[in-house]
Amino acid sequence: MNRRGVLPRSIIGVIFCLLLIFGISYIATGFATPFVAVQGSSMEPHIHEGDLIIMISIDRYGDPISYIDGREMGYKMFGDYGDVIIYRPNGDNDQAPIIHRVIAYLEEGESLFIKIDGDIYVFEDMPYDGYLTKGDNKATNHMLDQPFISKPVKKEWIIGKAKFRIPYLGYLSIIPREIISDLF
Repeated sequence: MNRRGVLPRSIIGVIFCLLLIFGISYIATGFATPFVAVQGSSMEPHIHEGDLIIMISIDRYGDPISYIDGREMGYKMFGDYGDVIIYRPNGDNDQAPIIHRVIAYLEEGESLFIKIDGDIYVFEDMPYDGYLTKGDNKATNHMLDQPFISKPVKKEWIIGKAKFRIPYLGYLSIIPREIISDLF
């Protein structure tokens, strides 16, 4: 057997497999790499640090369903009403993405007064059309994200909707990044 032909065929095989995986991923989710590793506890008890989240594109699968609409429809995702989104705070690509639940979608000028599990949340005079979000962890997230973590989330700031969760697998991404950041 000719040994020179084995290596190029192996490389072509690996490239083909990777393209196939990314292609199937893109067809299924709208992303070539639809994975997000969760860092932090703001979504407990439903999503935990170290979970690997598989997200889907809102352009392909529709706008997020808010807690308010989910409660009316009986739609739950990750243990509570409404969708969980991954978004860039204030649309800033240099900031780490946030993964939190959509509480409401408001149009410019609208206000919100809502009671969730005995807690009251108020947001007055929405500056533009957008989403209000909040982490599920009652111990760490007493308020809406807006205006503390981010301005109201514009649609174009949303990276994707969380669809599936694989416990602990996210640590395969988190641990190497922490080691590298400690070295530099």
